Amino acid sequence: MDELKEIAKGTIFEAFVDDQVENYKQIKQKEVKKAQINNKWIDQADKLFHLFEDVCNKYKPTIEAFASQVVFVDNRDDEGSVSFAITNFKAETFSLHCADLHSLNDDYQKLEDDAYVETLDEGKEVGGVHFFFTPGETRKEILYSAAFSTSKAAGLFTKAVEPLLLELFQKCFDLESLLKATEQQEDS
Repeated sequence: MDELKEIAKGTIFEAFVDDQVENYKQIKQKEVKKAQINNKWIDQADKLFHLFEDVCNKYKPTIEAFASQVVFVDNRDDEGSVSFAITNFKAETFSLHCADLHSLNDDYQKLEDDAYVETLDEGKEVGGVHFFFTPGETRKEILYSAAFSTSKAAGLFTKAVEPLLLELFQKCFDLESLLKATEQQEDS
């Protein structure tokens, strides 16, 4: 670009070329900023999704003894979320969803607005996740900066998520259908 400015230097085109080069640089800087913020949010949410999956995998074998099906569902590509679903022996499924915090507020779409991007400080932007049983009813939010502010990130994250997993288990637990299913298995 400096070559273009040099070619136009001293001609009637100099001011115009200088303006065009500067405008182009500003546009590219905004695009880079948008991409960096977008990638930062996604990368940080992904790390939290992986921690959630680890916690779910830790408890899955225990829960399987009380349920007909226990699955971890990865919908990051389609919905920006993952979930842990338990189906009881009455064929009722209950799920704890973990979604990208920035998808909740449509922040990814807001990145298309240059004025919005200008208000963001790339260094201060942080990704995160929110947990819910029912869309629109956030039960807990965990920011990446809070979870990874210590070397004990996995332990802190687990402690934050365990009460929600217990609540999910309690929602799906049905002793009567569990006993019937156990009796049927024993009779077989």
